Amino acid sequence: MHRPLATYPDMPKAIDTAGFAKLGPGTYLLDFTAKWCGPCKVMNPVLDKLADEYKGRVEIVAIDVDDEPVLAQRFDVRSMPTFVVMRDGREVGRVVGSRPRAFVAGVLDRALSGDVAIAAP
Repeated sequence: MHRPLATYPDMPKAIDTAGFAKLGPGTYLLDFTAKWCGPCKVMNPVLDKLADEYKGRVEIVAIDVDDEPVLAQRFDVRSMPTFVVMRDGREVGRVVGSRPRAFVAGVLDRALSGDVAIAAP
C-alpha cells in the first residue's frame, strides 16, 4: 500500500533537528527526502515493506531536506533519496538513489549483523 511522505508504520510523521537529537540507542534508517522528489515517492512502497519486515529492529524516520537543511548538510546529502543507516549513534550504512527492496534490505541486514554496509551509486 502506497503511503504519502513520512507515514510509514510506527514512526513519527517526520523528524526535525530536535527530534534527531532525541533518538536513543538502536538502529535507524534515515530517509532524506523532499515532497517534490519523484524518485523519493517511488521508494515509498519499498519503505512500507521494509518497515513491516524490520519492525522492532529498525525504525524508519523521514527527514525533509527542505525543512531540515542542517541535518542534510550534517550527513552530506547531495542527492535524493539518500538513506543513512545509523546504529547506536554512528553511520553504518548508506544508500543513494532509488534501489530495489532487496538491495536496501541487504544493507540493513549487514548493518544489523555488525558489518559496515556503506553502499553508494
